[in-house]
Amino acid sequence: MKILIVCDDESASSAILSPLREAGHAIDIVDRPEEADAVLRGTHFDGVVLDLRRDAEAGLEWLRSLRQQRVRLPVLIVTDADAVDARIGAIDAGADDHLDAPFDPRELVARCRGLVRGNGGIQRADIITCGELVVDTRKREVRHGSMPVELTPREWSILEFLVQHAGTAVTKERLLRAITGFGEQLAPNAIEVYVSRLRTKLSGTGTRISTLRGVGYRLEQPEDGVRPDW
Repeated sequence: MKILIVCDDESASSAILSPLREAGHAIDIVDRPEEADAVLRGTHFDGVVLDLRRDAEAGLEWLRSLRQQRVRLPVLIVTDADAVDARIGAIDAGADDHLDAPFDPRELVARCRGLVRGNGGIQRADIITCGELVVDTRKREVRHGSMPVELTPREWSILEFLVQHAGTAVTKERLLRAITGFGEQLAPNAIEVYVSRLRTKLSGTGTRISTLRGVGYRLEQPEDGVRPDW
């Protein structure tokens, strides 16, 4: 998944970025809330981590504006443990969850997973079945029957995106934006390389990634379709 961090403190943003990136997520960072609007207009994100420790009022004002525009992108706020007023204000403004600092990096990753899984109140399946392939988005695991399919973080991110958009065309540019984040650059042919490796690992599972010349890729729906297991 891809997450936008809104934080104006370099040390604090690094503490948020590092565990999320290590967990395999693509991350972008902006210093000020007003910068987030332009970034959100140009790129798809699965969630936002909004740090309110230095300028809570500016962050709250931006969050209110986001919700007034009926944007349901899930938002996790980070505050100091004693910042009760900021937490209450954020919840009233439309925050979906909160985390007190200092925090355990594992809790940050878990809360972001839960945040995106809930998707602002719209339930997303943890387990998606694609033919004989089982994709567990919570555990970030893929199985062919009872056998695990070992994927790198990049390969996982591409497969997750394609499965969630199964049957529809996905451009290379859109895939690239989905798997890269702040400070990351990939070679022009990186998507082709990752998709080629992914195809090899999915060989024999009944799941096929088609190349759409001049467009990008499409995960073909097997005869029994792609379905969430609720």
